[in-house]
Amino acid sequence: MANFAFLHPLHVHAQYVDRAPRLAAGLREAVPAIYFYTDTQASLYARAGGAGKHYLLVEGRSQWLLRFFSVPHCPQLAGVIAVVTDKVSSGDRAKLMLADVDISLPGTAQPREIVAALSVLSRMEGRILRAGSAQGGDETALGGPEAAASPAPSRPDIEGKCHEP
Repeated sequence: MANFAFLHPLHVHAQYVDRAPRLAAGLREAVPAIYFYTDTQASLYARAGGAGKHYLLVEGRSQWLLRFFSVPHCPQLAGVIAVVTDKVSSGDRAKLMLADVDISLPGTAQPREIVAALSVLSRMEGRILRAGSAQGGDETALGGPEAAASPAPSRPDIEGKCHEP
């Protein structure tokens, strides 16, 4: 997996205490900056608006994940992946997506799958930022000077994703 790497910080959290270190160990080769979410949550809040993108990987049963994602969010996280360990219906997966999970993977997901999902989130973020900057410089594309002066539309899919367990 050495040629397949993700270079942004990844924060790992799991329903069961022993699972987070196992997830981190499996990803260590491809993700050099892995932190345990419970240890770094305060620092994420403290750096709100700071440089760099941070991603969150959470593993657990679907009902626990829904409770986990129902608490207040932090704008420092650029993407969230949930690894669902129990068998879930498409309706349950949809509920997770509505609860701010960007990608939902099965509990059997391998490290390469997780890194690929992280890379997809990073590319999507880059495309959104490039599209926003391209539109910001062209008043005619936005509908005139009034539209250019208005604030950028919020992106709920990126905003707010730090969660208190």
